[in-house]
Amino acid sequence: MAATVTATLASQRQLFEGVFEDEPVFDVHPEIEGPQDVASVQDGSPEQVDSDANTAKYNENGYVEVEPAKFVDSYKPPAIDGDFRDKHIVTVEQFARDDLRVLFEVASTLKKRIRSGDRGVVEIATGQVLALLFFESSTRTDMSFQAAMLRLGGKVIGASNGIQFSSVYKGEDLPDTVRAAGCYADVIALRHPRVGASYLAAHYLDLLAEKIGRRSVVLSAGDGVGEHPTQALLDLFTILESKGTVDGLAITMVGDLKHGRTVHSLAKLLATYGACGTEVNFVSPVSLKMPTAIVQRLHEANISVQETEDLDEVVGSSDVIYWTRVQEERFDERAEYDQVKEGFIMTPSVMRRARGEAILMHPLPRKHEMGGPRDHDLLDADPRSVYFQQMENGMLVRMALLAKILKGVHI
Repeated sequence: MAATVTATLASQRQLFEGVFEDEPVFDVHPEIEGPQDVASVQDGSPEQVDSDANTAKYNENGYVEVEPAKFVDSYKPPAIDGDFRDKHIVTVEQFARDDLRVLFEVASTLKKRIRSGDRGVVEIATGQVLALLFFESSTRTDMSFQAAMLRLGGKVIGASNGIQFSSVYKGEDLPDTVRAAGCYADVIALRHPRVGASYLAAHYLDLLAEKIGRRSVVLSAGDGVGEHPTQALLDLFTILESKGTVDGLAITMVGDLKHGRTVHSLAKLLATYGACGTEVNFVSPVSLKMPTAIVQRLHEANISVQETEDLDEVVGSSDVIYWTRVQEERFDERAEYDQVKEGFIMTPSVMRRARGEAILMHPLPRKHEMGGPRDHDLLDADPRSVYFQQMENGMLVRMALLAKILKGVHI
């Protein structure tokens, strides 16, 4: 019996290797029954044991700190590989081109069924529960996930008094919060300011499934400056709906490419999709350039990349113009933000230099990077502006994901 327990503990320890910062590992002696003082079953004196324990990193409320970013390397999310059922969605790298084709066909079908008043749509997720865990403020993504689940006939839960008043702000660590939600819900939409949070959630939900005998999955709703996979999916769907293809297009991304997880995810998804003959232009100040790893990912996929600070070099030849705001909340110093916030402003006069068949995209919310209220009205009236179509498509793509993950059936 002791050998079995020891082997199990060794296996469990491997799962957490490199995840905790200097977390002490205590030997467990299964032959000793009943509560024991830890020091009494350790080699060395009690003073030595206390010293070792103090090397762990704890938050102010006594919870062990876990570094989410480490899970990006240690947790490998399964590829969709034609089967969406019960899969976590944490990165666009999980999708092959055929998976995307199936997903977008479902989204298009759901769009037609909703607009025709098909009541069968509200039976797709009957009895299923979505939990919202949003550690960052959100309007569009939050409401989009809610609308998606409700339109499918499912239910939505969240902390009624907000995350800021919940156990999270009493010090509870993310693994426990996620697993608590997993005990109540079939799927969790997680938005978090730390890179790797959704990977961490997927790991701990896998462990939870072994405990309770039921699987709950996580859908990333944004991981710090990392990825926002469902945003990339809706963006690609919008491009395909508007242009019919991404192959052979010139796609220009403008603005805060360093912090913008929407453009990070879209660029990676273009590579994963296997876009053929596509050119991607990155336009930004030097201080806000696209991360080198993402540029390299595009090169590996044989996608042509041009980086420039001069919008005029590429705006007139672009088929897709993807505008982003400079994300003030990602800067450590206000002065750094002030230096770049006026770098690129989309106005009707800028749009006049674009091709007549180009489309203008924006993940929203928008601020001064699209001018003032009058500029907004004029840009909104331009038939080339498709950012509100993006918003509706976000709900449709998330509906399609939820339907495929929860039911796995053809829609």
